[in-house]
Amino acid sequence: MAIEESGIRRVFLSPGGVICAAEPTLVTTVLGSCVSVTLWDKERRIGGINHFVLPRGGASSRYGDTAMRELLDEALDLGAHLRSLEAKLFGGAAVLPVGGEGTVGTANVAFALGELARRGIPIAGRRTGGARGRLLIFNTETGDAFVRWLAEHEPLPAVS
Repeated sequence: MAIEESGIRRVFLSPGGVICAAEPTLVTTVLGSCVSVTLWDKERRIGGINHFVLPRGGASSRYGDTAMRELLDEALDLGAHLRSLEAKLFGGAAVLPVGGEGTVGTANVAFALGELARRGIPIAGRRTGGARGRLLIFNTETGDAFVRWLAEHEPLPAVS
């Protein structure tokens, strides 16, 4: 994916955010235990992404149940068709422990996988788990995603 394309809108997605676009947009986010799901309609070239913190818990899109519903609703409102969507899944690093043997990251990934399966949306790619955060850049026009590990002491990118 060409990151330095001219004339393309660029957006930083914070935790709890959901963005869908029918116009070319590069969406950047940083994930630790959080998860981002991208949806892309390959026929209509409509893409969207969310960034959720916990699987369930409330009406905010900081929670996976709300973030997944908002992402799908926004994509369909822009003209995407459910049968044409494909998903990619990112994040879910084991950086925060939760009760028992699991982590917030594994719980987030399991939730997202279950939601996609329940809705019949195929998964075209996945980069989940690990022990460090990731930088993710998603192109809403092509469905391409660029992802790389963050170095252990790397500063987070500036938000514009």
